Formats: sequence, C-alpha cells, structure tokens
Amino acid sequence: MLKIKNILVILIVVFIYGFSFGQGCSDAGACSIGSLDHQEGEKEMPKIKLSYEQSFGSGEKFIFISQTSLTLEHRIFKNTSYIVRVPFIFTSGNLGNATGVGDVMISVVQQVMQTNRSQLGFMVGTKLKTNKSDYSFAGNPLPMAYQTSLGTYDIIGGIQYIWKTWNFYLAYQHPFGRNNNQYLNDPSITDPKKIYYESAQLKRGDDMALRLQKDFGLKKQQTLQTGIMAIYRIQKSEIIKNDKNVVLDGTSGITLNLYVTYAKRLKGNGIFYLTAAAPVIDRAYRADGLTRNFVLTIRFTQMW
Repeated sequence: MLKIKNILVILIVVFIYGFSFGQGCSDAGACSIGSLDHQEGEKEMPKIKLSYEQSFGSGEKFIFISQTSLTLEHRIFKNTSYIVRVPFIFTSGNLGNATGVGDVMISVVQQVMQTNRSQLGFMVGTKLKTNKSDYSFAGNPLPMAYQTSLGTYDIIGGIQYIWKTWNFYLAYQHPFGRNNNQYLNDPSITDPKKIYYESAQLKRGDDMALRLQKDFGLKKQQTLQTGIMAIYRIQKSEIIKNDKNVVLDGTSGITLNLYVTYAKRLKGNGIFYLTAAAPVIDRAYRADGLTRNFVLTIRFTQMW
C-alpha cells in the first residue's frame, strides 16, 4: 500500500519534472471529452454524475491559464450516457489577457461489455467552437496561446477498455476548416519573450490519442492513478501569411505526457480528485497554443 507521503513525493517529482523539460499536455479535446470513469466492483453506471473541475496551468512563455469546468453525465439507457462539458477560461501573459467560455464538448458513451473486473465502451462526440479564436488585446491580435477557443468544430471518436486496475483509451480527433486567428510575428519586436508561434487562420492536423493508466488501491477508499498520455498530430498545421498558405514544419509528431491522480471517495457518493500532469516530449512548433509546462487540477464529482 502506498502512503500519503509517497503520493506527495510523486506529485512534487512530476511538478519539478514538468518545469525541467518544458512543453506538453497538448490536448485539443480527444483526451478529455468523455470516459467510462470505472470504479472497480460497480455493477452499473450511476444515473447522474455532476463534476466541478478547476485547473491551473503554465503555457507558452509561462502564460498563466485558469480553466473552470462543469461536466454533466446522464445515463439515459442502461448502458448509454451522454456527457456535456462546459469550460470557462482565463489566460494572462506578457501580451495581455483573455477571458471567455471555452469550447463546449458533447459526447455519447456506449458500454458494450461490463463485469465486476472489466469494461469495454465506445465514445463519439463533438467539440463546438464558442468564438472565432480572434481575441485581441489593446488592438493587437493575440496568439492561440491566449485564446479561449480553438475556433473550429471537431468530431472525436474513441474506445476504452478497462481490465482490473488497467485502463486503455484510444481516440481520434478531426477538426473542420480553419479558425479566424490573426496573429503573426511583428518584425519590429525583437524580444524573444514576446515572440510567439504564428497562428493566423490556423488549420490544425488530426490527432490520435492513446492513454495507458494503472490504478493502485490505498486505504480508506483512496486510489492513486498513474498514467501516460500520448498524442500524435498526424498532419502538419497550416496558416495564411502574406495571402499565401504556409505549411508549418515541426507541427506534426508526438506529444507525451505523464500524470498522476489521487482519488478519494467522499460521504454521500462523491469523489475528490487531485491531478498533476507534465510533459516529457512535444512537437517542435506548437501553433495551436495548447502548450502546457505543467497542469494541476482539482475535481469534485457527485453521483446519484
């Protein structure tokens, strides 16, 4: 059994590791849109789950990013649930700040097999843009790192298999069209701290996401979850510059993240989660603004 002090050590190591190695957690939605969220021994999914989530992260050029999310999961049939996730995002850095509702994610999860020790389910969903990702500050266009929306409509499909304390998840995400971001580097600015990845009228590539998670049981209805999340950007991203389409080298490839989650059952059928995530590998050019140096997330879930 792992003790609380061991959990704290792991969280500190992940925190230091994230700031030592730089960028990551480049999730456009495939990793967070829906999940079976299995609790071993449960015979049936709860009828309703309501979650409140607060995360704090450090982005490109150490931009501060706060995201507050509400998630509703409703089981409409015995093995079928829909999930609605609404985030509210605040970003602040050396170019200014932005505030707004983030992209709404809606998904349907269908379980096709469930026993006391295993589950198999499929998910299909969409990410709905809430703005055109064209926020500016003091009259100057902000790069994607500051935007509260990716500015595209996306479709996402996934499969999840859980066996005992192992959790496997595979998902594919496809965005449609370009966004309306207008950020290009100003030649008059030479301070590298104020030069961001160009993202004018960004067209993102598709993402393939793979997660492998292992759960460790602790005393008093507590669990430690450790995992690896790999996200592979299949095509290179593109922007419009000087009225020409520009393919951005270094925008395809893999992002690899490590995370650890502490979960505790609460009275009244609730669960508390604390997650720390940090990257080990990332793409060379990150025009989508999804760069994270480190993310710390607190989540409360109530089930009925």
